[in-house]
Amino acid sequence: MASVTRCEICFSTADSDRKAIFAEENSHIVGIVAKHLGFEITPTVENASMCSKCWSALQEFHKYYCEIEAVRQQHEHELLAIGDKQQEEVTVVCDSLEPSYRTEFFEVKVEPFEQTDVFEQENSNGSDEKPLHCAFVKCEEPPIDLDPTAQSSDEDSAVPQGSRSDSSSPDRRKPKRERNPKRPPTSDTETKQSKVAAQKEEDESLHNFYKRIVCEVCDIQRMLVGEPQIDFGTWRALLRHTKEVHKHDKVYVKCPVCEMKMRTKQTLLQHMDWHENPEKYRCEVCGEKHQNMKEHIQNKHQERQFCCDVCGKKFPFKKRLTVHMKKMHVEKDIICDQCQKPFTKYTIEDHKRSVHSARFVCEHCPKTFNSRFRLLQHMEEHDESLRNSTSVPCTICGQVMRDKYILTRHIKLMHTVQPAVSCETCGKTFKCKRNLSVHMTNVCMEPTRLYPCTICGKEFRRKNKLKEHMSTHTGKPLYMCSFCPETFRQDTHLYHHRKNAHYERWLEMQQQRKEGVRFKLNELP
Repeated sequence: MASVTRCEICFSTADSDRKAIFAEENSHIVGIVAKHLGFEITPTVENASMCSKCWSALQEFHKYYCEIEAVRQQHEHELLAIGDKQQEEVTVVCDSLEPSYRTEFFEVKVEPFEQTDVFEQENSNGSDEKPLHCAFVKCEEPPIDLDPTAQSSDEDSAVPQGSRSDSSSPDRRKPKRERNPKRPPTSDTETKQSKVAAQKEEDESLHNFYKRIVCEVCDIQRMLVGEPQIDFGTWRALLRHTKEVHKHDKVYVKCPVCEMKMRTKQTLLQHMDWHENPEKYRCEVCGEKHQNMKEHIQNKHQERQFCCDVCGKKFPFKKRLTVHMKKMHVEKDIICDQCQKPFTKYTIEDHKRSVHSARFVCEHCPKTFNSRFRLLQHMEEHDESLRNSTSVPCTICGQVMRDKYILTRHIKLMHTVQPAVSCETCGKTFKCKRNLSVHMTNVCMEPTRLYPCTICGKEFRRKNKLKEHMSTHTGKPLYMCSFCPETFRQDTHLYHHRKNAHYERWLEMQQQRKEGVRFKLNELP
């Protein structure tokens, strides 16, 4: 039987016109695939080929990529040429500031003294000296540092003669020595070039780590219509695209390792370093790794300073206290038009998005979920490997928990000694605050909402209890035993039945629960 060849890109077997990837004339295809698609086709693949549709799309994108690279390289060469030209101009200016030597003529004018006592004394001594006439004396000017902002010799010649010499002094005026001029400010070209080089290196390191810097909105749309995806390459290009096309700047890049979303370039760099150098971000107190260590210390290892005045709950950050006040202690005056539950103006949109808009569908059954986290939790029921991947056993009692967070809560509730608390309304004592909180919600606290029976008018605090009560009016059972066909109206009756009638199987279920296996009630439609 002849083997069916398929495309190594889209795995299609329908197209008969194919390109042999490892043929001599097609040796460049492997490099193009590795460069743009992020994976390599090994020579061990027998008869590796590519369909014409994939090759035409890839070839078209590669041609566009080469054009863009050529334009970018030409732009960088122009920047370097401009920088070299500015550097030459600075060099010429610096050379012109070197000291120069020149011959100048100074006018020395000697005039007789005024008629003072000294002059009279000299005349009395028989001095017959006559006043000297003006003369030009040729002299060599000493080398001095010239100020480029000073006037030139031509400008000096235009100064009146009377201002060149002191009429009251017979001494020759000495030329004034100028101070050393300040060095001209260094050109910003080298700084700009270094910034451009650092920016380019930074962008390359980000692209090498995150693999793809794409617009999630356009990426999905282009995928649905079969068009090739666009990799912007840099954070700046992605931000520019989002502002021009989508008219906002709410952009993010998803980490290929942990799928965390980063919304600024600074967090992109920090998160990349968090993966490459994890020991730099390890907490010295608990040993956990956190990208924001200051926030972690304040959240986990310091006393919570912000306390709610209504319920007394404490928070490590003021922002969380504000969110708590808006969600829990603001009047619920908005009714959901789908489930008729009351919400505040701060929580109604979150409720509609998380409860009434199912976006994730299970691939094994028709159930839908409003978040990826809930879908992954449900997938554990279908795939046992997912269930065991994050399970952690308790070191004290051996019970297996689904993840480390549930294990932490289990140790705190079950194996930590806590002071007993009592209900202020009925006086009943409880082991911990959590049990008291459940008791207050179900028994002693004034309920925020009651579920009334439409037949007898009885009210219930929980919707599930109303559903079980309605079965007493309709006579329709709600649950069925998974080991026999017997049916029940309340879940407590089903629990006692399994424990008494199927004790051995009930013990097996309890042991599986300790190992992390979850069971659901067999509800009737």
